[in-house]
Amino acid sequence: MIEYKIYSNNERDLWNNFVDNVKDSTIFQSQIFLAYHLQRNFSNHSLMFYKNKTLIGIFTGSSMTNANGEKILFSHPGASFGGIIQNTSSLSDTLEMIDLIEQYAVKNNFNQISIVPTPSIYFQNHHDTLMYGLKLKHFVEIERYYSSIIPIDINVNNQMKAINRKKGRAINYYDTIIKENNLKIYWDKNFDSFYPILLDNKKMYNATPTHSLDELKKINELMPNNIHLLVVEKDGEIIGGNLILVANKQIAIIFYNMINYQFSDLQIAIIQVCESIKWAHKNKFKYLDFGVSHETGDEKFLIPKMSLIKFKEEFGAFGSTRTVLNKKITE
Repeated sequence: MIEYKIYSNNERDLWNNFVDNVKDSTIFQSQIFLAYHLQRNFSNHSLMFYKNKTLIGIFTGSSMTNANGEKILFSHPGASFGGIIQNTSSLSDTLEMIDLIEQYAVKNNFNQISIVPTPSIYFQNHHDTLMYGLKLKHFVEIERYYSSIIPIDINVNNQMKAINRKKGRAINYYDTIIKENNLKIYWDKNFDSFYPILLDNKKMYNATPTHSLDELKKINELMPNNIHLLVVEKDGEIIGGNLILVANKQIAIIFYNMINYQFSDLQIAIIQVCESIKWAHKNKFKYLDFGVSHETGDEKFLIPKMSLIKFKEEFGAFGSTRTVLNKKITE
């Protein structure tokens, strides 16, 4: 029989040690990461699951209110995805934990539960236990996002050659651009110089960055090994940047790939991704998650942006899905 308790800061070390030692966990389940938000205070509805007095699973949860005033137990508003993380792929344990989450939601007067499961590509063994369990328990898919995953080749030089072919370029095309324009490419956490480029890029699509400048600095303060910034410099000016978050030991996320569009003819966006692939190979990652690709605007939010997906496919990316599953609560 599984029992649960509500997470409190007293269990912070226990929680984070569990995240560190469970193969299917990511940065997004860490209480260290969830603490980076400076502008938003999330109510705590995270749960810890025990079997025979041993911690076997966690659920990152908080409260949200939708436009209709309904109270939603959401996992988690402060992270890309979350859901249940457990130290086994036992279906029976998964189903019992889902039942306990629903009992908790009823007890605390929630109207709905929304869960964003970690995509299976992030798991060491790519299982769909949680996804199956949620659908078996009558959770309904309400959103689906298309994310592009770049596998990291054992031979990175061959991978670079393949990218050049897919881009219709000569083998030394991008190297020549770097050399002829005296571009400097290096890893440096100069968030202050990068952030104006990020803001300008987002303004082009009437959007704002997910993170504020202070929040990027806060992530770096809390988890310096999980955030990396590649910058491109020309004549002493930073003209592009690629920000990466390390999700776990096998996958890192290209969160922002931004350029100063005054220098778009220099193919900086492509060069930055190629350099990130080399970095991922050097650091023994299996994949780079190049993020979701959808049209902007509420009514078009789930329409795939085909031009961007094609751009990512030319790096060898394949598709992975991120889904939001929802269940309305009836007492």
